[in-house]
Amino acid sequence: MTNIFKAMLSAGFCVVATAAASQSLTGGDVTATYGGLTNSDLDVSGYNLAASGEIGFDRVFALQGDLSYSDTDLGLFSSDTIAFTGHAIYHANEFASFGMYYGQESSDGDDLKFYGVEGGYEAQQLKVEGYFGISSVDLGDAYAGTELAEAGAIIGDFELNQAGVQVGYDVTEMFTVMGRYDQIHFTDALSYDRFGAGVAADLGNNIGLSAEIGRLNVDLGGLSEGVTYANIGATYTFGAERGATFGARDSAHTLTGF
Repeated sequence: MTNIFKAMLSAGFCVVATAAASQSLTGGDVTATYGGLTNSDLDVSGYNLAASGEIGFDRVFALQGDLSYSDTDLGLFSSDTIAFTGHAIYHANEFASFGMYYGQESSDGDDLKFYGVEGGYEAQQLKVEGYFGISSVDLGDAYAGTELAEAGAIIGDFELNQAGVQVGYDVTEMFTVMGRYDQIHFTDALSYDRFGAGVAADLGNNIGLSAEIGRLNVDLGGLSEGVTYANIGATYTFGAERGATFGARDSAHTLTGF
């Protein structure tokens, strides 16, 4: 399934690639975010730098690319993660957009692939965005040649279902309230979800500030554990008022509190 989806999206990129150089950048944004856990015995914090840009080929079809870098400290350990995502977008009308995405992220030599479908609706004060996809971890290199492999441990891609929704409502021209829910699961025995609520302020000159607080929950074999997170961020938007059409789909933006 991964190869089929990747081939479909890659074919779409190839068809429009020759026209990309002649098109203008219709929208994008650059964001810096700092976040961490607020009620954990571990000293967990980190920052994320991300940029998105969208190229429109006509009023209907567009391509979006996201680049993200995260630096996270977990007690005595630290991790650097780089992620890239491509979106093929269909603008159904001035309010609704649909797309497919495919991305990869790498952290200390471990790779994660993610792909799926997405949709968004924006009219007047309301903006809604949702996605459904797969996150795939390659466990071949980690277990190959070990006793775990001989004992029957999973070798190859380990796939997990992932979905989420974000809602924003403009209270005034300056302030927006936001809510989100993201989840990932393998079976009923393993699930992870994120609830968040926040506020964003438009400072003018295409600069915005945001803050969010939420809950990260994990359920493993019926045992549940949760922690609270908080983050603050600054965004510079260019081109279209909303910047890029869709949000980033890498784990930093969907699961880890950035």
